[in-house]
Amino acid sequence: MREGIAPLIRREDYTAPAFWIRSVDLTFDLDPAKTLVISRMQLERNVDVPAQPLKLHGAELNLTRVLVNGESVSFRHEDGMLVIDSLQGVPPGPFMLEIRNTCAPEKNTQLSGLYTSGGGFFTQCEAEGFRRITYFLDRPDVMAVYTVTLRASKVAYPVLLSNGNLVEQGDLDNGRHFAKWHDPFPKPSYLFALVAADLVAREQWVRTRSGKDHRLQVYVRRGDLDKTEHAMNSLIASVVWDEARFKLPLDLERFMIVAVGDFNMGAMENKGLNIFNTKFVLANPATATDADYIAIESVVGHEYFHNWTGNRITCRDWFQLSLKEGLTVFRDQEFSMDMAGSASARAVKRIDDVRVLRQAQFSEDAGPMAHPVRPDSYVQIN
Repeated sequence: MREGIAPLIRREDYTAPAFWIRSVDLTFDLDPAKTLVISRMQLERNVDVPAQPLKLHGAELNLTRVLVNGESVSFRHEDGMLVIDSLQGVPPGPFMLEIRNTCAPEKNTQLSGLYTSGGGFFTQCEAEGFRRITYFLDRPDVMAVYTVTLRASKVAYPVLLSNGNLVEQGDLDNGRHFAKWHDPFPKPSYLFALVAADLVAREQWVRTRSGKDHRLQVYVRRGDLDKTEHAMNSLIASVVWDEARFKLPLDLERFMIVAVGDFNMGAMENKGLNIFNTKFVLANPATATDADYIAIESVVGHEYFHNWTGNRITCRDWFQLSLKEGLTVFRDQEFSMDMAGSASARAVKRIDDVRVLRQAQFSEDAGPMAHPVRPDSYVQIN
């Protein structure tokens, strides 16, 4: 295969992973030029597949250490993978793997993985960005419980966020500080997220039907806080509606949205820490149109609804992408119709959804870019 030519991925070639990652403890010493990542993983061999070496995805990383149960091991690189041959014969049961590597967020112009933007750190890991942060089984059928510790300059990056619940935070030497986050629910690596930046937040509490209070936060750059009221109202409505309509409650102590100006997607449903392009968060009544307000409500709802349809219940592989997206689109369309109010307004919203489908999807299906909802193969998924 010529260098730079991506391999064809075929649906029929799917095989279960040779190893499972049950938990991962990540520590980041954040620096734009050289960020240190320490990954401590608990793995075990998948006894349902033939024994084979451990192969971890990785891209544009500088590897400094590999330890298995505290002991150094030999490794090699092969086709963009870190290969540890000695683990082929590892007995059943858990073992610990520690990997230390560095990456260069300020040089990450792909905006995939960990990158810098406007003086802050942000991530985008769907579909295969996590391998640009550290070596990992970067595939959606490997789900692990994450604990994340972030360390950075307190002046430059006063806000340190990651998935799940905030466990601990405090000051360190040399003007640095830390925050430790824990997500109790197993998730694939594409749902990992971190943010370190100088941000401000609109905050509100919501009580679910179980009587639990949850903190909702919308983080933006200084000067944009007055444009976040509608996004917060949309998030509150989404939380209340999903529990009332589908009996799916918010399952974390808090839920956060962060708005980034040059985020390379509309929005991303990272577990408990959604990252948005500012287009779908900021709205000023003096300049925003009705269409802007409708789009914000819809996208905020869509990404929140992924908390269950996509995050808690996720894909086996990327050939199942249409399952999580299709079901969540159905849910966000139902949400938008219910928010419209009257029966006639629901009908108008449904007509509008069908019009968009006919204009965009039907024309693609009739042209050279036509493909099945679940294709037999792909070169790249994004």
